[in-house]
Amino acid sequence: MNLIAEFAIFLFYSFLGWVCETTFCSVAARRFINRGFLSGPFCPIYGFGAVLILLLFSPFQEHLLLLFLFSIVGTSALEYLTSFLLEKLFHLSLWDYSNRRWNLHGRICLRNSLLFGIMSVLMVRLIHPYVLHVLSLIPNKLLLLAFLFLSVYFILDTSLTVRALAEISRAAGERQMELEGLSALRDEYLAAAQLERRQKMLLRRKRLYRRLAKAFPRMRSLRNPEAFR
Repeated sequence: MNLIAEFAIFLFYSFLGWVCETTFCSVAARRFINRGFLSGPFCPIYGFGAVLILLLFSPFQEHLLLLFLFSIVGTSALEYLTSFLLEKLFHLSLWDYSNRRWNLHGRICLRNSLLFGIMSVLMVRLIHPYVLHVLSLIPNKLLLLAFLFLSVYFILDTSLTVRALAEISRAAGERQMELEGLSALRDEYLAAAQLERRQKMLLRRKRLYRRLAKAFPRMRSLRNPEAFR
């Protein structure tokens, strides 16, 4: 696969993952929940997971048990690593499986790992051949234009989401400092010269937080849990 085809596959499975996650969570909550990590209809972890499975484990597609077991290991490692990096970079935990049986540090659990294994087998054996057929029907120029447009959109969306996570984490830290009695810092933030900027920032942060809170109801701050709540 060339770079454009790989990116197209990444986007497709990111979108398919978003559809699955959003449908499952919306049905359970009886209301629409945008489950995406990004603002757009994408769950990048599913895209990365799909590309990982296809690159590493496609040779085992005729051996279902091996494909199933390797997929469990690969997707579980990816989910654990993603959770670990989010905690280290932003001091935030977007999901927590601590209340489920057979979990590892609350980052992964056996039930989800088994589901990912089943989904991976279905993807390799049934879904992906059809995806390749559809991509082969799209003219190269159109595929290139779509690649360029979606690349720019994806990069912008990712940068805004990363900034939102940083602001949310920082907001929890600021609130914690206020709770600890740093009145001087509070007065500085409420100074007339910065009040308008502060209000706009809080409004933007509130909107971003609401979307992420709906998508990840178990999201919590590891550094300042009380202030975050």
